[in-house]
Amino acid sequence: MRDTMYRAEIEPMPENPADRVPFTGLYKVVIYEGARFVRTDKERISYREAKGLASLLNGKLNVMQRVKKR
Repeated sequence: MRDTMYRAEIEPMPENPADRVPFTGLYKVVIYEGARFVRTDKERISYREAKGLASLLNGKLNVMQRVKKR
């Protein structure tokens, strides 16, 4: 059985205007299992908040995966 890699990424919300200044507007944190979308964790948050939350989730997901392998 293969190991499944989960990861959290940030993506802009669809309603963000196309001509917006980079890193402004609203973002969402999404979780993927390999290339497959799993779920949205948090929506309509700032870039800074989304980046911090994605980093925190990725840390937790990596710890869970290491414990699972043991």
